[in-house]
Amino acid sequence: MSWRDEQRPPSFRGVPFKVQTNTRIGGRRGFTYEFAKSERSVDEDLGRRVARASVSAYVIGLDCLEQADELEAALLKEGGGLLVLPTMGRAILRCEVYQRTETKDEGGIVRFEMTFVRSQSGATSQAQAEDTQAASGASAAQLADATDLSAGTDDDWS
Repeated sequence: MSWRDEQRPPSFRGVPFKVQTNTRIGGRRGFTYEFAKSERSVDEDLGRRVARASVSAYVIGLDCLEQADELEAALLKEGGGLLVLPTMGRAILRCEVYQRTETKDEGGIVRFEMTFVRSQSGATSQAQAEDTQAASGASAAQLADATDLSAGTDDDWS
């Protein structure tokens, strides 16, 4: 089976779009201590960076403005949502920043540059509780019980 056969149709929160490029961003956090008047240094590994994805996308067609408005609304919703990318798979991410571009020379197409970050509050945990101290305490306990404070692993993408 080739990589073309394994591609998935891209979408965010169920809103489809076309992908020009997608990039996974990761690594490790660290701090390097450099000592004055010395050749010595110490490197400290602070753990995995939070997973991010950068996507260059577009919507195209006679109804491109309606498609773009629908995608923009999905990007602006609070919390994480399911992001599906053609070759990377699926993950619960939150749109950190996006840019919508429409040009006079390219009628019928709206381009998006989007950056997503791994979300602590996925689509399945979006049930809104009453804003009480007990609800806040329960929510904090739920986050502490889960491994949500980690930066994640490659298993976050399925």
